Amino acid sequence: MPSITVREVLRLALPPDTTVLAGSDGMARSVQWVTTLRATPPAFANLQGRELALIPVAVAQAHDPPLTLASLIERLANVPIAAIGVIGEVSDDTRAAADVAGMPLLRLPDSASPREVEREVQRLISDYEAQIDRRGAQLSNLLTQRSLAGAGIQGLIETLAERTGQGVGYYSLAGELRALKARGPARVALQTLRTPGAGATTHLGQAIWVQPLGAGGDRLGFLAIGGETLDDWDRLAAQQGAAALALVLAQVQAIRATEERMRGDFLQTVLAGPPADAEALLQRGQELGFDLRQPHVALLCSAGEADEPAAAQAANLLAAALNALGIAAPAMRRADGVLCYLPLGDPGVHARDLAERIYARLAADLPQVTLALGRPAATVATWPNSLREAEQALLLGRQLHDTSHILDFGDLGVYRLLVLLRDSPELGEFYRATLAALADYDRRQEGELLKTLEAFFANLGNLARTAAALHIHRNTLLYRLGRVAEISGLDLDDPEERLALWLALKAHRVLRARDVVEDGL
Repeated sequence: MPSITVREVLRLALPPDTTVLAGSDGMARSVQWVTTLRATPPAFANLQGRELALIPVAVAQAHDPPLTLASLIERLANVPIAAIGVIGEVSDDTRAAADVAGMPLLRLPDSASPREVEREVQRLISDYEAQIDRRGAQLSNLLTQRSLAGAGIQGLIETLAERTGQGVGYYSLAGELRALKARGPARVALQTLRTPGAGATTHLGQAIWVQPLGAGGDRLGFLAIGGETLDDWDRLAAQQGAAALALVLAQVQAIRATEERMRGDFLQTVLAGPPADAEALLQRGQELGFDLRQPHVALLCSAGEADEPAAAQAANLLAAALNALGIAAPAMRRADGVLCYLPLGDPGVHARDLAERIYARLAADLPQVTLALGRPAATVATWPNSLREAEQALLLGRQLHDTSHILDFGDLGVYRLLVLLRDSPELGEFYRATLAALADYDRRQEGELLKTLEAFFANLGNLARTAAALHIHRNTLLYRLGRVAEISGLDLDDPEERLALWLALKAHRVLRARDVVEDGL
C-alpha cells in the first residue's frame, strides 16, 4: 500500500474548501489512519502516531473542563500525529501553536461531517486507486454542473485550480494562452509556455502536464496543469477538465455555427439585390444586431488556403475577434475565407484602423491571414460594389507580391483604373503593342527583361541604383535596357513611350491576375 501524505489527504479525501492554516512544511508527512475527538474522555483513544486528528471545536468546548485547540495541539504533537483537521473557528493563538509545533493545521468547512471525512480518508488509505477514481468522478460531475450553470471556460479553469491546488491554463491550438488561474512560479511558467505538446514536460523549473482538448483533427486546444510536482490526481484532473472544456468549446462552436448560418443567409439576401421591402430588411438587420443605416465596408478574411477546414477556422476566429472588439458585423463563409461588413457609423472610425485591430487578434492563430478592404458603402445598395473592390484588392495584392497582411482597394492607385479596363479590347491591344513581345521573350528565353524594366522604374530611371538593386554591373544593365528598346520598339528616353511601358507593366500584372482566376474556374 503506498504511503499517503497529508497533502494527498487534503486533495483526495477532505472537503474541497479545506484550507491550510499552519504547518505547511509538514504536508509531506505520512498519514496511516484517521481519528476524531471523542465527546467524553479520553479525547483520543489508542493513538499510535501518524494519524489525522479531526477536532470539531464544538466537541472540544463541550468537555469538562473545555479543551482548547492550542493545548490539544501541544499534546498531539508529542505523539506525534501527522496533522490536525479542525471544524470550527480557529484563533490566532491556535495557528501560532501549530506553527511552533510544526504541525499541519487544516481548517475544514463548518458543514463538514466528521464521520463522512473519516470514511473518505479511510477509503484513500485502504484503496488509493479507487479513491482517485471516485474523486475523478466527483470532479467530472462538478465540472458538468458548473458548465451547465454557465461558468464558462474561465470558471472551469478556476474549478480545476481549486480542486488540484495547481496552476491551470487553457491554450488555443496555436499555443496562445486564453485562460489562466495560477500563482507564483506556476503562473509565470504557464504564461510563458509556448506551443504545448501532449504529455509531461518541464518549464522554468515547474512540472507541467499538457492534455489536448478533443482528438486528432478535431482538437480544440490544450489544457495545462503546472506546479512544483505533479501526481496521478493532477493528471486525472487534467483529463476530466479537458473533457469538460472540450464540451463547452463544442457548444460554443455549435452556437456560433447557427448564428453564422443566420447571418450568412441574411448577408446573401442583402447581396442578392435591392429588396422588395427595404424597411423590412433594415428591421431584420436590427433583430440580428446590425444597424444597416450606417456606412459599412466589405472586409475579406483569407486564411491562405482555399479549403473547408481553413475557412471554418477563419470564420470562428474572426467571429471571436469581432465579439472581443464589440463589432457587430454581418458575415458569411466563403471558399477562400470569410466576408464581413464592418460598420463605420461612429465619427473618426476608419476601416483601416478596424482592420489593424482585427488582424492583431487573428495573427497568433492564423499566421498566413490576409485582410482585404473595399471602399466604404454609404447604403446597403452599394454593398456589392465594396465587395468587388475587396476582391480586387485581395487578388491584385497577392499577384503584386505584396507582403502586407492588410490590402486596401484605396491603396491600389493606378491599378484601380486598369482593373476597370482589364476586360476591354483596348487594354489588350495596348498591352500587345507595348509589352507582349518582351513578355514572350522572357518566357521563351527565361530572361529577366521585365524584372529589369520594373527595377528601372522603381528607381526612377537612376542607372546606378537600378544596377545595385538587381546586383548586376552597369554595363549589363545598359545591355538589357537596349534589348528592351530593341524588342519592344519603344524608346525609354522618350517620355511618352516610357510612360507607355510603365503602364504596360501595370497592365501585365492586372491581366496576369485575371488569367490566374480564369484558369482556376
